[in-house]
Amino acid sequence: MKITVGRRKGDIVGETNVSLQAAVDHLAARGGGTLEIGPGRYLMNDSLRLAGGVRVVGAGSRTVLVKCPGVESRLRIDCDWGQLKITPGSTKGFEVGMGLAVTDRLHDGWHTTVTRIVAIERGSLHVADHMIGNYTTEQGGRVANVFPVISGVELENCSIENLVVDGSGSANPRINGCRGGGIYLLKARRCAIANCTVRNFNGDGISFQVDEDCIVDSCTVERVTGLGLHPGTGSARPVVMNCTLRNNGLDGLFLCWRVQDGVFENCRIENNGRYGISIGHKDTDNLFRSNVVRNNARDGIHFRAEKRSNAGSRNRFEKNRIEANGRRSNAAAISVHPATERLEFVNNVIRPGRAAGKGRGQRVAVRLWDGAAKPRLRGNRIARHPGGEVEKAESGAGPE
Repeated sequence: MKITVGRRKGDIVGETNVSLQAAVDHLAARGGGTLEIGPGRYLMNDSLRLAGGVRVVGAGSRTVLVKCPGVESRLRIDCDWGQLKITPGSTKGFEVGMGLAVTDRLHDGWHTTVTRIVAIERGSLHVADHMIGNYTTEQGGRVANVFPVISGVELENCSIENLVVDGSGSANPRINGCRGGGIYLLKARRCAIANCTVRNFNGDGISFQVDEDCIVDSCTVERVTGLGLHPGTGSARPVVMNCTLRNNGLDGLFLCWRVQDGVFENCRIENNGRYGISIGHKDTDNLFRSNVVRNNARDGIHFRAEKRSNAGSRNRFEKNRIEANGRRSNAAAISVHPATERLEFVNNVIRPGRAAGKGRGQRVAVRLWDGAAKPRLRGNRIARHPGGEVEKAESGAGPE
């Protein structure tokens, strides 16, 4: 079954998330199908909430889903766990049907509640989902209309293809990547994101958490304030290929907790504001092949510090090009913190890319912190670096 949505013509005519959601819900009720979104800009006052068995297809760069301008308020009354009512300092700008996130200084990340408004009465917002934290005025509790522009939660066999997500940048407050992103999947199986662009989102570009066998193919994430691509929290067997992750505020590719048995290949990861690739807690047994990691602000590939049982060990890198990183710091192509071990680098090209200035630039090929295990290096072409091929460093001796 196929349903078309367009701004001027289609089975459903409209230009907001309401029309798009009506199509997804109709398809879901009939066991799945394809939603075709015509050219134009669609204003998103809430997430397009995906359903299993539904394929969402745009018209490439001509289909743009635009996050609405942000509204934010501090809480006037504490908002408790399990509550369905939020009392902000002001309800001005909030509307029924609008997506929301509720948080405070103690409840960022997984403890942020993401929901939507179902009614506004006597200075309070009534919402669709129970609070998952206790948000207090003392800890700066706040509510904002921030949400993933496209989201899929507890579903399988869906796809998002050939469209653009525009997060409207600084016009919106930030949302933590564990609970949102330009495109966001949670507890998803066998889902795909292909030929999509995410840009200007105040948070992470594409985030998928607690997922299995998900694919991100030929996507571009650029100019988001957070992480470009954020797989994490037990994501098993992800495949990320042919993607461009550039000019983002933090890392281009951030493997969060327990990303395992994945393949990351043929990606360009460049000009990001922190690391090119960051790997850490139990992120093991992954293959990184034929990627270009260049001109990122700090290390090209950064293994975060963990205890031995939790380290990002047993990862293999082959035929990658790692060059010209460290434009804002004294960086390494590859930085390994304890207690990471059993890393392999085979047939990679590693070079400074330019003369490293004082205190910055890719000054060393491999930096080993506090006695971290040296990776297995075989068949690599490593150009001369100012600090040499392998440098041993101690915590506190420089930027980490």
